[in-house]
Amino acid sequence: MTGDSTNTAILPGGPFIAKSTTTITQNTRDTAVFGNVEYKLTDQLTLLGGARYTESKNRYSSCMRGDEGMQATFGFFSNLLGGTTNGPVTSQSCLNLDATTFQMIQTPFHDHLNEHNVSWRGGINYKPTKDILLYALVSRGYKSGSFPTVPASTTGQFSPVTQESVTAYEAGFKITALDRKLQINAAGFHYDYRNKQVRGIILDPIFNQLEKLVNIPKSRINGAELELILTPVHGLTLHGGATYIDSKVQRFSGINNNRITEDYAGSALPFSPKWYLVGDVNYEFALSDSLHAFLGANALYNSKANSTLISGADSLPELSQIKAFTTLDLRAGVKSADDRWTFSVWGRNVTNSYYWSNQFVTQDVVVRYAAKPVTYGATLKFNFR
Repeated sequence: MTGDSTNTAILPGGPFIAKSTTTITQNTRDTAVFGNVEYKLTDQLTLLGGARYTESKNRYSSCMRGDEGMQATFGFFSNLLGGTTNGPVTSQSCLNLDATTFQMIQTPFHDHLNEHNVSWRGGINYKPTKDILLYALVSRGYKSGSFPTVPASTTGQFSPVTQESVTAYEAGFKITALDRKLQINAAGFHYDYRNKQVRGIILDPIFNQLEKLVNIPKSRINGAELELILTPVHGLTLHGGATYIDSKVQRFSGINNNRITEDYAGSALPFSPKWYLVGDVNYEFALSDSLHAFLGANALYNSKANSTLISGADSLPELSQIKAFTTLDLRAGVKSADDRWTFSVWGRNVTNSYYWSNQFVTQDVVVRYAAKPVTYGATLKFNFR
């Protein structure tokens, strides 16, 4: 989105920046060994346990190339900041500047990241009756460290984030009632994160600010979810679900959109709406012994969320917000009684709700991705058994 920012005219009189291409390669190899065990203490009580050792190796390379405007701009600032003159610059030169010397790297930047971890889980299942399951779980998992997939002005943006870890606590129940016409599933959970990976900002000598992957030292998510499945009469299935999320940064300081260091403690994590609600109804009935028909609808609600961390001194809280949205899908069709084939016609987002599926802020540009408008179609599906 360089061409949309005010930085297109860094050099008075041009040539202006209009186009650049960043080529990034990451080769990752994971090696792991794991095991799980279940031990039945009684007919009602079962203990669960497992562990996994993982070793990860990542090889990374990156190179930004650009048009004449990019070549002139980076050549000018390399000479100015580095104090020496660069060699010939072409459309195949890697224009990124060394973070220490400010000389163009010319050839692709290379780095590597090696990590290892031990993830584990333990839990207990208790079934007082055949229709009730009570459970509690605790586990620790990891997300591998990674290099950024972003266009970089200097090699300072290339530094990787380390692996993030989460210790998850969950307890809940699954209940079948009303002669198996009703299924109730519910759970509460607490996720304790260390070094969570998010997109942050780095101060840049050319573009003032650019994106970079950063680690949040400590953050957490509290939440609960409820799911109901009801079949009141033969052929009719009602499904409803609700998820509540309360996320919070507990310790992290970083650069905000005003280009100053800010304490982000208390901010919600990016892309973590507080509410996610879904409802589905499906009615299936027989047209003959071998042919069935069905009608259905699905609705969902997603509450507002921030696409970036938000601090008290941030000037873009509104622009960083993804608004709440609601969608409705409809479907109808026929199928064989043995599920060998299904033909359906459907409409997705039939209310033509306009909403954003993603957005981010880069330099002084807000980039938003609109979701699909109302879409109609037909599907023919076969099951080969």
